[in-house]
Amino acid sequence: MDSFYIARQPVIDRKNRIFAYEILFRGNRPEDDVDQGTVMSATTINNLINVIGVENVIGLNYGIIKITPLFLERTLIEALPKEHLIFAVFEEDLRDPAFLESLKKYKKLGYTFALNDLHNPQTLEEPYLLELFSYIKLDHEALDEDRIKTIIGNAHKHGIKTICSKIGTRKDQQKLASFGSDYFQGFFFSEPEIMEEYPIRAETGSILLLWNLIRNDASTDELVEAFEREHTITLQLLRFINSPFFSLRQTVTSVRHLITLLGRNQLSQWLLVMLFAKESQKENGNHPLVLMVINRTELMTGLLKLIHPDAEKSKLETAYLVGMLSLIHLIFHRPPREILHHLHVSKEIEEALFEGKNVYGELLNMVRVIENNDITKLDRLVKKHNLSPKAINQLSIEAMKKVNAFDEALRTMTK
Repeated sequence: MDSFYIARQPVIDRKNRIFAYEILFRGNRPEDDVDQGTVMSATTINNLINVIGVENVIGLNYGIIKITPLFLERTLIEALPKEHLIFAVFEEDLRDPAFLESLKKYKKLGYTFALNDLHNPQTLEEPYLLELFSYIKLDHEALDEDRIKTIIGNAHKHGIKTICSKIGTRKDQQKLASFGSDYFQGFFFSEPEIMEEYPIRAETGSILLLWNLIRNDASTDELVEAFEREHTITLQLLRFINSPFFSLRQTVTSVRHLITLLGRNQLSQWLLVMLFAKESQKENGNHPLVLMVINRTELMTGLLKLIHPDAEKSKLETAYLVGMLSLIHLIFHRPPREILHHLHVSKEIEEALFEGKNVYGELLNMVRVIENNDITKLDRLVKKHNLSPKAINQLSIEAMKKVNAFDEALRTMTK
């Protein structure tokens, strides 16, 4: 598993829910791009199935993997679970008659195919191609608006869903949605939507009040009294942390029990996690953002352990908090400094978030590099800290597993 980096990028539907993850493989040297050429080797497939586990990468969602004629020629596709994967092929490979015959064969066997980065609308005029593909992926940066509209319109006429990729802003996503695109790929959901007049809801204010009481060392009696006043939040919190995701050895029955069993810091962390989760359950909530929060906190603490194996518990807690607070303004739709003012965080945390200073600022920068799958920068950071691609891969996979478990818990809670 040390010959490449594995990453995933979310594909989101029109209701802002995760539909699939595109699975990305990048060489551990910047010049090695495993997404091109053979795309997936036998060794890579073995790692994905037997070492990493497909289910650990995609969770309850579909996975999208790019393939080439060589992939089918060697029958590598047969080693992967067709029920959970969408195989994306390149437009230029459709000129190969043998490849087309292989696609037809595997389509009849129940495999699902997508046409990757379609550029020529005339391709859709070939009837035999329309029968092969369930999805068409469009690189919206490489196409003008008229061509995008034409492709989406033609695809829909034939019952083919469209996925627009490389979307970096909500403005682009909204425009492509107006064109009729079914799915959207990119991290546009993590772009700030600042609304100066957006009110902080009463329930949100109550959660922040409880959080501040914990962080400011209020007595246990004061905390119990405050939680009892906010009985709705308390009941929701108890239900939330008693879910299978948290894997507690005993059921928490009261706030006093909660404080004793977990400690104040973990309770304050879970209050913020619940805040994100509750926002995701609202109409048009940002479910992918909540999962990104979990991923970021796992990467922050995991990287700190890799770089500083003897890191104190307090430092791990701060790393976790910096990871979470780096995205919290997206939930509130308010300027980040304003939100942090409500939270009364330390100068050290502010410097990490806004100036990239200290060890936490550096960790946050590393996490963003991993999220963006920027191999050039990641390779440089790995060498700087004397790490290995294998260690980063393992950390990323553990974070994916945690995110998938949280995703499943959220879906259970919203049923």
